[in-house]
Amino acid sequence: MNDVPAVTRRSLLAGTAATAFLAAGTTTPARATSSALTLPNPPADGIGRGQVFDNSIPDRSVYAGLVQFVWGASSLAQPAGAVPSAYMPAFRDYDKTHTLAWYQANHPEWVVYLADRTTPAWEFGNTTYVPIDFQNPDVRTYYWNAFVQPKIDAGYPIIALDNVGTFNAFLSAGHWQGSTWIQQYSGERVDTAWSSAVLDWLSYLSGRLHGLGIGLAANITWNGSVVLSDMLEAVSLVDVYVDEQGFTVHRPGNYNDTAWLDKYNFTRQIAAQTLHFAINQTTEETLATATQEQLDWAVANYLLYREQKSMMTLCGLGEYHVWVDCPQLHTNIGAPSAAPVHDASGAYTRSYQRGLTLVNPSSTATAVVSLPSGTWTDLHGATVSGQLSLPPNSGSVLAH
Repeated sequence: MNDVPAVTRRSLLAGTAATAFLAAGTTTPARATSSALTLPNPPADGIGRGQVFDNSIPDRSVYAGLVQFVWGASSLAQPAGAVPSAYMPAFRDYDKTHTLAWYQANHPEWVVYLADRTTPAWEFGNTTYVPIDFQNPDVRTYYWNAFVQPKIDAGYPIIALDNVGTFNAFLSAGHWQGSTWIQQYSGERVDTAWSSAVLDWLSYLSGRLHGLGIGLAANITWNGSVVLSDMLEAVSLVDVYVDEQGFTVHRPGNYNDTAWLDKYNFTRQIAAQTLHFAINQTTEETLATATQEQLDWAVANYLLYREQKSMMTLCGLGEYHVWVDCPQLHTNIGAPSAAPVHDASGAYTRSYQRGLTLVNPSSTATAVVSLPSGTWTDLHGATVSGQLSLPPNSGSVLAH
């Protein structure tokens, strides 16, 4: 997450999972977790929030009472109610001194390569952190002892795994055992051998961590190559699911049409039972320069799918490590009073104790929603009654 170029990441994240899987009514596997874990506790109303890294925030009290989860906390010294997590990549060696040359001299059999059997399966083209064979028991022992155990010993209650893909995003194929090539994966993006290995890795880590009273968080990528059943199982194996795509996908068009519906259906499916932190990056470098339309879009979508376990944040493109805030993130129209509804206009709406959230996911059609009686006020102080016209790919939150 912190070492990935934004442009490359956008190309990876484009797309959505197949609608057919959603239509099939796949159910989320039961979560096996311990009540002794220290996990975030989002509020029943308003917006549950998370912070992405904190190492450039001199005074963390700025988010006291606002943030319930810190992804990649550099310090255990957090305001009351903000649960820290310790960052590490899921499939790479996080020790920069272990270069490819070091591996070729010391553990050549641990390096994972592409189908050409020569090029390491670098993540996002980053050649600093070597991709390692997480199926190898010796690698697992090394990973645990070098990265996980020190964070547990330091007192972190949650381990945070970055860039977990249930699809074979970087086209891993296998490794060398001496002069013998071991083919582990197909080298294609949709690869059952890869997804099975990833799920086994998550199961191994969560099992060991839960046995020690430690939680597991994971940034699990949603993408066009995702098989829904794999995604659901991966989410079921972690205690906090981090969604770096949110509903903005780091691009001007946001999710829309079928892509939006797939993501929305998946998110609603897990919302009630899964602690979920959605990171919505805008297309601007800073949150301060982002369009109000994109901020409204992110908050309206959050309020549409959210349950008490849901958290979110808004930030500029790659604007991690620092504290950013905006009025939309302080929206509080009470707790949900009904389930989301697909309106006759094509929009999706949801009633709250003191308001209403509306989302038009269409990329082309304007949705004209008939409002309940009375005068409503949007997030910018404008009042409306009778009907609200939602342009394509837009959202609005109204207070009553």
